[in-house]
Amino acid sequence: MTPSEIGPAARALAHGECQAIADAFERTPEVHEAVHRARKTIRRLRALLALLESSALVTAAADAALRRLGDGLSALRDAHVVVETCARLASAQPDQLWEAVCIRLTARREAVLARVLARDPAFARRQAALLRIVTDLQAQPWDSLRGGDIRKGLARSERRTQKAEKRATRSHDADDLHRWRRRVRRLRMQLEALPQLAPSRSVPIKGPGQSKHARALHALSDQLGWQQDLRMVRNLVRVMPGVPERRALIEQIDADMRDRRLIQT
Repeated sequence: MTPSEIGPAARALAHGECQAIADAFERTPEVHEAVHRARKTIRRLRALLALLESSALVTAAADAALRRLGDGLSALRDAHVVVETCARLASAQPDQLWEAVCIRLTARREAVLARVLARDPAFARRQAALLRIVTDLQAQPWDSLRGGDIRKGLARSERRTQKAEKRATRSHDADDLHRWRRRVRRLRMQLEALPQLAPSRSVPIKGPGQSKHARALHALSDQLGWQQDLRMVRNLVRVMPGVPERRALIEQIDADMRDRRLIQT
């Protein structure tokens, strides 16, 4: 791909991600899955913009607006994630008393959804915010993009990921682990975007020739994510009143976290 093709390719990719976010905001019966799709697509678009930080594009305002858009959906997404995590824990240990906890977490999720929709019916405010982001991005000088911009962005992302890993390894802190996960996920998304931006700097992400680096990042992101999901359920179970066999449930979570631990103490 020549330098003159990189800009239009990046613009098309950004436009497609914006359209996918808009589609997710068109409410469906599967609203929780729609919110998941919206947040995932927001992360992909932010990863793309971060990849272009060294370019002539001025995307700080759009990135900040996307961050607010994603953060505004986090409570709803987290409420759904703990329900899914509870169901996985229940299926792994059917003899444990997870049913009552799962029922209460499901009721909590629906209460969170009701509050969100009461403040923003049909996600109208969020759709208006997305339209402003689209307008901002459309005005950017996409044709000025060059391969060097992408190479610099990727190198910066790799350095940030390595720095976050070192910090998490030293501290074992939950916030540092979460930061490491975000860095890993962003770098993976950037690698996945490369074939559409600069094929000469990329390798296949899927299929028999799949990049080992991309696969490793995907696996690491999944493991860090599961650790975080377990931690959220544990925190809720620990303070939930009237939970039968609370200690046994927490011990099951702790055992799972120890088995999957990436950083040994």
